[in-house]
Amino acid sequence: MRVACFIIYFLVSLGLYAQQDSVYTKEYLDKSTRFAWLTFGGDLNYLITGGNTQQLLNSTKQNTAFGGTLMPRLTIGGIHFWGHADFYVSFPLSFLTYQNMPVGLQELEVYQGVETGARIYPLKLKPQSLRPFVGISFRRFRFAQESEERISNNGVPSYGRFTHPVQFGLTYTSNKWHVSASAYYNYQNNFSYYIAPDQTANVELNPLSVNLSLLRYIDSDRNMRNPRAVGQVNKIHQILKAKNRLSAWFFGIGPSSALQISKSSYLRQNFPFYYDDFSAAILPDFSFGRYFFGPDLNVNLTYRTYGDKYEGFNNEIRKRRHSVGVESVKFLFNWLGFVPFAGASLTYEHLKTAANGVDYQENKLALGLVFGWDIRVTHTGNSLLRTNLRYYPNLHINVEGEKMMFDHLEFNFIQWVHFIGRKKAL
Repeated sequence: MRVACFIIYFLVSLGLYAQQDSVYTKEYLDKSTRFAWLTFGGDLNYLITGGNTQQLLNSTKQNTAFGGTLMPRLTIGGIHFWGHADFYVSFPLSFLTYQNMPVGLQELEVYQGVETGARIYPLKLKPQSLRPFVGISFRRFRFAQESEERISNNGVPSYGRFTHPVQFGLTYTSNKWHVSASAYYNYQNNFSYYIAPDQTANVELNPLSVNLSLLRYIDSDRNMRNPRAVGQVNKIHQILKAKNRLSAWFFGIGPSSALQISKSSYLRQNFPFYYDDFSAAILPDFSFGRYFFGPDLNVNLTYRTYGDKYEGFNNEIRKRRHSVGVESVKFLFNWLGFVPFAGASLTYEHLKTAANGVDYQENKLALGLVFGWDIRVTHTGNSLLRTNLRYYPNLHINVEGEKMMFDHLEFNFIQWVHFIGRKKAL
């Protein structure tokens, strides 16, 4: 009788202990690990029929038609919200771009830059299925041309803008791949382009382009859905908690893009043919700091640098930014592994502008906004994927009484973050 009572007491105590120490349930892990998965691959983007421009021939404007542009791209992204949304970044392989050169032009560039987009699937993606989608993307567009009769030592200026075409298409999902065919409609397809310092040409683009993509998808958290994994995750959580490793040092690295928000009055006043040249850059994003488990926040150091240049009509302007600082973000909530955050950044900025060999430099402090999200199913992982967005309002350098703007939106879509010491603790 005493043995039976002891066994019953032991089993009840063990159940209460397991209930007390179980942080993650099978239901939570099953649903949260299906929230997002990684995609990578490539696509072909084709601007169908090109468009029309003008060039100076014998000092007279002549209409010139040009053909389509074919550009291969690399794409990395993530499927979110259980197969209902695809967030991605596509990087053009400009050295493989095909553009038919019209008669009379020495150079023609119709460039679709880095694209960040979102596709929404009303019917969620699943293997062996075909699903429609609609979406919108944000990307840099650049146009430049040079006539055979008017060759400049420094080339020609570029026209640029931040476009946001809408898209629609279909995706077929196999057991490992997403195959998508889509069309883009860009309604921002008319603009003026400087063909001389004091003359502009009317340029009209075909608003329609088509895209074919092949993406490999990886569900890296699928092994966390079985009952054994649930117990293992909870055990790891208790070990890290006992060894005070839920709070941890971390470092992060990933590619980021800097996209122009404001135009520079310095260019408008002194170089109007550069004023519509959209400034954008790809830059590395480094961070090192500490995650605090209790308050659920990060404090970290950051460093970024990027530059750009404007050239043409025998002029050249270069600009460069170096930024080092400290930032802190607070995680707002955890929705089944989707963990948004918001915070602030204080940086020391070294800003430089070189106009035709004359340098202008300025060092200053800048206050910025930081927001984004982590894909964090549990607190026990050695690494995770993070999305960072940063914005520094009115960041600029004074050049001859006017502003050269550096208030870019920095968009780091996927940053790999590694927590130091957790693996060793286990």
